[in-house]
Amino acid sequence: MSKKNNKQEAPQQESKAMTKYDRKMQAYEEQEKRAKVRKRFSDIIGVAVVLILATFVLSFPIRSYVAVNGTHINVGGEKITKVEFDYYYAMARTSFIAQSGYYLSYMGLDINNLDDQMYSTDMTFRDYFEQTAVENIRHTKALKAAAQAAGFTYNTDEEYAEMMEDIRDAASENSMTTDKYIKSMFGSYATESRLEKAIREGILTNAYYEQVSEDSAPSDAEINSYYEEHRNNYDVVDYRVTVVSAELPTTAPDGSVTLDEDGNEVAYQPTEEEIAAAMEKAKADADIAEITILAGGDAYEAESYMYSSYYLLADWLFDEARTHGDTTVVEDTSGHRYLVAGFDRRYREEIPTVDIRAIVTLSTDAQTILTEWQNGPATEESFIELCDRYDENGVEDGLYEGVSSDSMSEEMNAWLADADRKAGDTAAFTEESGYNYVLYYIGANDPAWRLDIHDLLLNQTMVEYLENISETVAVEDPKGNLNYLKVEAARIQESEQEQGEDGTEESADEPAEESADDVG
Repeated sequence: MSKKNNKQEAPQQESKAMTKYDRKMQAYEEQEKRAKVRKRFSDIIGVAVVLILATFVLSFPIRSYVAVNGTHINVGGEKITKVEFDYYYAMARTSFIAQSGYYLSYMGLDINNLDDQMYSTDMTFRDYFEQTAVENIRHTKALKAAAQAAGFTYNTDEEYAEMMEDIRDAASENSMTTDKYIKSMFGSYATESRLEKAIREGILTNAYYEQVSEDSAPSDAEINSYYEEHRNNYDVVDYRVTVVSAELPTTAPDGSVTLDEDGNEVAYQPTEEEIAAAMEKAKADADIAEITILAGGDAYEAESYMYSSYYLLADWLFDEARTHGDTTVVEDTSGHRYLVAGFDRRYREEIPTVDIRAIVTLSTDAQTILTEWQNGPATEESFIELCDRYDENGVEDGLYEGVSSDSMSEEMNAWLADADRKAGDTAAFTEESGYNYVLYYIGANDPAWRLDIHDLLLNQTMVEYLENISETVAVEDPKGNLNYLKVEAARIQESEQEQGEDGTEESADEPAEESADDVG
């Protein structure tokens, strides 16, 4: 089996069970529902009222026609309808909430009514989602053009059919018609036929993006080179530390009580001379402790540069010249103490990772699912079928790649890290939380550090690629539908005005004054 370099988080149960499509798209809750007609006019009062009513009624089909056929904005010279824009807006909104919803709720924001709340000092969340939607449209159109130029073709029928099936299943689970469910997710003008072009385009461009990603994967040489240049980000150290604190006086030399301005007793604050004397004694004790630090002190193992227990020691510990047996005494002035350290070793942790398939569920007992698999063909394909039936995490085919063997519960970690583990092994686990996990072992992957660098370099490459191919894809908003553009324009104007007020921009009528540096 070939190893993959696609690191993925270990399977964790979401707070709410969702269908596969819900996890792909995330459930988009409609914010503005079509207003209901409050009253039916029973009495016709004058011709004017009749004309107003006729206009009101006729406006609905007109709005629908404009949304479906009219130009909402132009991207790369291509007309984007309101229906297509709403689709991308919904995707941007739900993706953001899926990633940040818990944090937003913790901050006191109502995620069910998020759009009109402030994202920044001058931009609402609606503005931000519009901006994100437009960027995603730009990238999609650029990818489509690149795919066409490369002669790339892809049959979208199977994925499109699966997506529509998931929508129908989700609609049924929510006791809604398919049409109503689509509108609740993607806007009041959305229908399956109206969204088909955008969805198929997304499937196509995603397939092309994945192909470009595979072709752009960093080589082993590039990964090793990056590691050598950034070793502090991946190495860890073992060392020993003894802390020698200065014994600062807690009472005045004459034993008097210290009072504040209101006459209340407060803690005594030692003088600079007293602190210096105490630190001098502590330094002498620290110098003595340094002699035996390697045989004593508190042991610290596998500590990284960024998360060292003693930040004052980090640079010393990770100095390239550091060797086993080195010792030092470092003054911590703010803590009124000395850190006595002895270096043991520096190394790179080879945390193994594995590829697995997993069924995560609250609804069905793990052993029951595993027994059902064992009583069937008991193949990887049949396990995937059970993933589609039982998994509530929504990960496609239950596939998790590059899962660290220290990222799950102690019992599951031990199972994953077992040296005798082989492809096709399965196990069932029920956690105290009530979550059930059924795991199918595929095989070993690269160490965690290598996957981290692989993903970092590939992400940098693909971001640059998207920026390059999207650079000439212009956005035009002739009808002023994008408020975030107005916010950005106002921001630029305000910045220019501030520069003018500060005198940073010289007047064309007045020569700039010479500074001393400009003379001679």
